[in-house]
Amino acid sequence: MVLLLVLDCAIWVSAYVGLSELTGEFNEYGLSEVIIPMVLSVFTLSLVGAYNPRSDMKSLSYASEHVIACFVAFLLSAVVVYIVASFGGNVASSRAIFGASFLILGIATLAQRRLFFSTSSRTRENRRLLVISDAESGERFFKNHVANSQRQRLHFFATGDAEVGRNVAGPGTPVYEDTAANVLKNLEANPDAEHEAIVIASATDTVDNEVLTGLVAVHFQELPVYTMHSFFETYWQKMPPDLLSRSWPLDSGFQLVQHSAFASLKRLFDIVVAGATLIITAPLLAVVAAIIKLEGKGPAIFSQTRVGQHGNLFTLYKFRTMEVGSEYKGLYTVEGDPRVTKIGRILRATRLDELPQLWNVLRGEMSLIGPRAEWIKCVENYEKEIPYYHFRHLVRPGITGWAQVNYTYGSSVNDTMEKLMYDLYYIRHFSPALDATVILKTLHVMLFGKGR
Repeated sequence: MVLLLVLDCAIWVSAYVGLSELTGEFNEYGLSEVIIPMVLSVFTLSLVGAYNPRSDMKSLSYASEHVIACFVAFLLSAVVVYIVASFGGNVASSRAIFGASFLILGIATLAQRRLFFSTSSRTRENRRLLVISDAESGERFFKNHVANSQRQRLHFFATGDAEVGRNVAGPGTPVYEDTAANVLKNLEANPDAEHEAIVIASATDTVDNEVLTGLVAVHFQELPVYTMHSFFETYWQKMPPDLLSRSWPLDSGFQLVQHSAFASLKRLFDIVVAGATLIITAPLLAVVAAIIKLEGKGPAIFSQTRVGQHGNLFTLYKFRTMEVGSEYKGLYTVEGDPRVTKIGRILRATRLDELPQLWNVLRGEMSLIGPRAEWIKCVENYEKEIPYYHFRHLVRPGITGWAQVNYTYGSSVNDTMEKLMYDLYYIRHFSPALDATVILKTLHVMLFGKGR
């Protein structure tokens, strides 16, 4: 990953300086035109996982996010170089060469990642995860490992003798090779194997003290050891609520502080962006409202009571995309739902139906980024069925969020549980960098029409 970072910087410098030198006096550039775009490009690419070895860099989804990140870096760099850095002076550098260099950067950096991913896939598939678990946690870990398209080889070790030799999650799945007491012996017996980590998938109190002491020593000397909780958080960027405690928000290292500088800046950002967007899109809002009214009976704006920060209720506004009264005919929207109008399908796919929520943002009831604001009737059900669901109300709900860009539309309690895991991760890692990542991923969702 460090090599990729160095190569990215080299590509930008080579492209911009090379094109400038080829054109002679046509493009006179300074150090700022070289350094600023390079730094901003590395930053935006890092937000979409360009330097994360666990990113699937060969997927179409990653490719689109990579291109969007480069385009955003181009826009930011152009603003800084041609407006901010050049204020009061004459800028001689060519806009055409500047743009062409970014085009080369986007294509070359994506190509080298696809090449890297292809050549290193065999190495990743040979890496081993040693998993200590009981029957229930082993099945859960295996299914999540498959669902998240992880490529490591799994080797399971049982916390009890009864599970040894049994399949972890049914026929065709790995078997428990040995007991947890022998996991360190297995590690010593395979010194040349590509070990990636050890995972304690079951509760730590089910592991023998002597084994646990040995694992702690291994963790600090040669190989990372994860609990189920920390593995979910590190590898899959979500947090299972059933693995948390009632005092989870009080844990040390929690980045969410009510009166932090970021919270104040985030609120200022919400006001500026929401206000500007409402003004700029006012003609579009009027056109959409008129089309909705012409399509059929009912108001253009749909309003509903939602649960906000700290459980406070507020009225949320959206463009109406369904027939009047549809919310009382089912809590969830399903694929091809007949209640959705023709214009509603377009609005949902492009996320334009969310624009009226900018008014909620201005009022302070919502933020641009945060967990989805749920209907009070849904929340009442979720509170009964999902442990610690109320933790998601620690922050303002958002128009978009970490769960929305990482998980498809949910139509069941199980889907809600999955999305809650992402919401809890967002709350735990509440930061400007994570918000910036959500913005880039939201652009990807909007451009490829993944709404329902």
